[in-house]
Amino acid sequence: MASLDAAREPGFFASDAWTWWQARRLRYNLTLAAGGWAAYALAVALNYGFGHPVWKSWRGGLGVTLFLGTAYLVVMGAANVCYLLGPALEGWARPADVDRYRRTAFSMGLWGSLIVPFSFALVQLALLIAKA
Repeated sequence: MASLDAAREPGFFASDAWTWWQARRLRYNLTLAAGGWAAYALAVALNYGFGHPVWKSWRGGLGVTLFLGTAYLVVMGAANVCYLLGPALEGWARPADVDRYRRTAFSMGLWGSLIVPFSFALVQLALLIAKA
């Protein structure tokens, strides 16, 4: 019952909600990082698989990889700002089953965030098929 009472505390973030969501932020970020690398590797593999080399030299590949990696860190920063919606909506909605809400909201947010980098690989596939 303490968890339910903590979720009903006044204020923007209940302390229990903030603690629960913060404890999972590292897992969220590591999953996003791995997903970004996997989506990038998939996009490069698709290009090479369709006979469209992405880079002319290793220097070009390094430059593009560093640029896209830096851009993806900015995207991850935006995703972390959106991550704050979890505890904020919990405080606003005040769900009856707090544990179920947290698990469901975390899973939906995580999988929704992973769709973003893979959508670029999917668009890349569509463009490569259209060119073929």
